[in-house]
Amino acid sequence: MPWHTISPASKIREGQVLAFTVAGRLLAVGRTASGYFAIDALCPHAGGNLGDGEVEHECVICPIHGYAYDVRSGVGVDDGSRVRVHRVELAGDVLSVELPD
Repeated sequence: MPWHTISPASKIREGQVLAFTVAGRLLAVGRTASGYFAIDALCPHAGGNLGDGEVEHECVICPIHGYAYDVRSGVGVDDGSRVRVHRVELAGDVLSVELPD
């Protein structure tokens, strides 16, 4: 699976999530106290953009109905649904994500 450069890591503050389109895929990319994460951005519950959501502890909260998704596993805390989690790598200030072909 190829790696793609997302953004300067310094652009993403701890407790923040942003939306990025990378290789045609909409991602929610953010940072928790544990580090950076990248997940698919479409909420399976209502199609909200998780990149427009909020970060609380190790979860992203959907801006539409408040459903929470664990950024480490992708599992929905509220209903057990799932978003795909992608590996991220930090090299200096360069944040990259591994995406399927």
